Amino acid sequence: MGASIGMGLGLRHVLPPEQARRVVSVIVTARSYTAASTGLVEMVYNPPPDGHVLLILDNGTTAMTGMQEHPGTGRTLDHQRTGKVVFEDLARSLGVKQVHVIDPTLSQQALEDLVTQCLESRELAVIVARRTCLLATGKIKLMEKCLEPQE
Repeated sequence: MGASIGMGLGLRHVLPPEQARRVVSVIVTARSYTAASTGLVEMVYNPPPDGHVLLILDNGTTAMTGMQEHPGTGRTLDHQRTGKVVFEDLARSLGVKQVHVIDPTLSQQALEDLVTQCLESRELAVIVARRTCLLATGKIKLMEKCLEPQE
């Protein structure tokens, strides 16, 4: 629920180097915009010597608690259009140079290779694994259609 970045950074600082280099923080986007944003700032401000990898799972909704909107959907809780926070843009604006976006369902091997590449780089890296929640896809498409300007 937002603690994975801080916990991962802490582990990176205290574990022996060979173990520390394998630590990856994983978080879902609904939490990324609130609790995890400060962790990302800390990741940039006080980076571990061998870097760190943050894997963000972006399913386009808050699936764990009922498909609510969040700052990354571009819709308010009552489904009106609003500003949209794009996490990869936020990461870049904070100074993360390695930012990747991937659809994890296209190739499991590509995702594994990307995580390995980022770990081996020993730099700060953010990977956004983006794929709309299958349970929410129809609902999201319907909401988008209802929000389209009427001619």
